[in-house]
Amino acid sequence: MPLPRLKIAHQLSLLITGAVVLAVLVVGGLSFLNLRSGFRDYLKVRDDEQLMRLVALIEQRSANDPELQWLRDDPEPMRSLIDEFNGRPPRRNERPPPLPGFGRPPHEGPPPPRGNLGDRALIRDLQGQRLAGRPQPPNARLTTRAVKVNGQEVAFVDLIAEPEPEGVDARFLQRQTSRLIWATLGSIALAVIAAWWMAGRWSRPLLALQLASRNIARGKRTHILQPTGAREIAELMEDINSMTAELERLEEARRSWIAQISHELRTPLSVLRGELEAIEDGARAPTPQVLAGLRDEVLQLNRLVDDLHTLSVADMGALHCALTEGDAHVWLWRVAHRFAAQAKKKGLVLQLPQQQALVIPAHWDFGRIEQLLTNLLTNSLRYTDAPGTVAVDWQCDGHQLTLTVDDSAPGVSPSDLRELFEPLFRGDRARQRGDQHGSGLGLSIVRSIAHAHQGSVSASASPRGGLHLCVRLPLRPSQPVSGGLA
Repeated sequence: MPLPRLKIAHQLSLLITGAVVLAVLVVGGLSFLNLRSGFRDYLKVRDDEQLMRLVALIEQRSANDPELQWLRDDPEPMRSLIDEFNGRPPRRNERPPPLPGFGRPPHEGPPPPRGNLGDRALIRDLQGQRLAGRPQPPNARLTTRAVKVNGQEVAFVDLIAEPEPEGVDARFLQRQTSRLIWATLGSIALAVIAAWWMAGRWSRPLLALQLASRNIARGKRTHILQPTGAREIAELMEDINSMTAELERLEEARRSWIAQISHELRTPLSVLRGELEAIEDGARAPTPQVLAGLRDEVLQLNRLVDDLHTLSVADMGALHCALTEGDAHVWLWRVAHRFAAQAKKKGLVLQLPQQQALVIPAHWDFGRIEQLLTNLLTNSLRYTDAPGTVAVDWQCDGHQLTLTVDDSAPGVSPSDLRELFEPLFRGDRARQRGDQHGSGLGLSIVRSIAHAHQGSVSASASPRGGLHLCVRLPLRPSQPVSGGLA
């Protein structure tokens, strides 16, 4: 049976606690070992220093007696030597009790004080015979130094290592050890508390993200997250807020699409239904004029369905473009010139580039480009007041063609410029016409075709007082293209 997964707060708590506990145990253990070994090293260094001093003092006294006869068979010189070593004044007219090892067996009397150099030192000759000092127990740890007179070794001094600390030394080590233990336990307790607090602090924004993502997955509205925590988490929360806003915008756009498409389809269908019912009731005769009106409504429905199909295909990224070689200047001038009569009929002036011997080779889907320019000019002619002007122009730098369409008043508000290429978007009332059959899809199709050719389209205020539309198209797209609504 697999183990249950821990929450991130528990994982963080365990991770932080484990890391701190491991660090504290390592540091505490090393500190304890260092304290013990350091104290032993201190005792060893002290013994070495005292042994060297004792050897130097023996060498000084043996300068005139290389045989060390002054030490043999008499404990008094050894006591005098130890007194001098310890810095005590020489004893006069007083015979102190014999030192252990001098004049009586070592086991008699009270035990010598711990750490006393005279009780741990043994002086022996070159043959290993004891001259002075206490006999050394077997298996004792010894430090040996040679006694030299005139550069010749005359004896050896053995010093037993300092015994395990007792008394003050032992209490000192015990106090230090207990403090280390308490410090270790306290550090671990603080680490557990800090890990719990930090894990909770880190997990709270993640829990908020989890709740927000679940609400988004269920289609519920979620509140705006307040970016907190680490920078990466705060940036992720800002991304979630942006995604939430975009999803809400898309949902509103979807609802608007449904409502607007229903409206666009209902109008011509209502006209068709009314006309057909009138013909059936005999109220109207099926004259050629009536049938022509019905045909116009059917064509409007057909154009609307075609535009919706084009946008849906582009939205799926599958707007196919059959690229062929051609002269961009000739194609654009021919399409634009077709609108001259329509512009004159509406009381507008259509300004075109001069028809000069200019060749602009391009690798485009010229059927789509014709549709693009047709939609641009249809939009400008439909929404420009008479008398007015619509100017078309294009320039080429050898790699990219820039196509512009400028019209005169009325203009478009700055707030509408950002949404001008959204499907079914209608600008402010100054740019609307009640007698026109525009579906609000033309500029969206322009954007899709431009993107399909790896180009771009933008809108801004025109110096003529109306709208400035600019399309930039590479003459030769770098790869096979398919369009989408970006």
